[in-house]
Amino acid sequence: MNELRRERLEDGIPPYDQEKPIMDHIVELSIRLKRIFIAILIAAGVLSFIPVDFRYYIPLISYFPNAVISYVLPKTVTWHGKTFVVHIAQYNPFAGFNLLIKSALLLGLLGASPVIAHEIYAYVEPALYPNEKRRIKTLAIAAIGLFLFGVAIAFFIVLPFAFRIMIITSAAVVGSNTLIAFSDVEQLFSTIILIALATGVAFETPLIVYLLVSFNVISEKWFTGENKKFIFFISMILGAAISPDPSGIGMLVIGLGMFAAIMVAAKLGARHKRRTDNGLPPPEEVVSPPTPIIGETQAPAEDSLDKTK
Repeated sequence: MNELRRERLEDGIPPYDQEKPIMDHIVELSIRLKRIFIAILIAAGVLSFIPVDFRYYIPLISYFPNAVISYVLPKTVTWHGKTFVVHIAQYNPFAGFNLLIKSALLLGLLGASPVIAHEIYAYVEPALYPNEKRRIKTLAIAAIGLFLFGVAIAFFIVLPFAFRIMIITSAAVVGSNTLIAFSDVEQLFSTIILIALATGVAFETPLIVYLLVSFNVISEKWFTGENKKFIFFISMILGAAISPDPSGIGMLVIGLGMFAAIMVAAKLGARHKRRTDNGLPPPEEVVSPPTPIIGETQAPAEDSLDKTK
């Protein structure tokens, strides 16, 4: 019995670890989802009414969509010596209200993101080994960084350039000095957020590649040789599917960024696998000796037995 308990400790499993009924997991999941929902509502209510201008009281809920659209959509474009002024149309009378709802939802998700991450981790934490807990935290930081990197590329590079190119194309066809934007304000804001989120999710692909290579699901050799062309082609397709830019610049920015990140992730995953195969702990993991069970009587060493004889 003591030998069995020692083996369980060496595996990193606490002696009190027991599998719970499925109903307990469902109840716990529902409780944590309620906490997440309440946190989103509270964050949306608090952040939405934070003033960004105390003189005229402009709340963040109305400033946020205006700032996003103003940054991405150019106010004027110049084509063949003509300057075209861009105006935003509003076709839906409820567009302003819908924008406020979407803005509040986004602010709530951003503000409650630490609570969401904590509740998800707390739900899966009992099923993790100590070394897996450290690795999950490292991978979570990497996932957040890749997502924010993709959103930043879309918002600061791809979208401003794409909208400028599309407006210049419309200006070349219309040929007047005043140009009304091709989309109303609600659709414009939804398109910007959707493309930014899609780019952030697409940049999670390198993390998936890292996990597949590190767990030997896919060999590192698959990312070398002729397969590089296939990976490059897939990256360009994803870039073209996400970017609305008809010139292809957005496709190149997203595709090249994803291709480079996938290649780096494959090398890092292969290095992690080699360290694991050689019996070395990964760089982010520190192996600690198992803690003894209180009250457990350890078997005496062989040399001490010989001395007593």
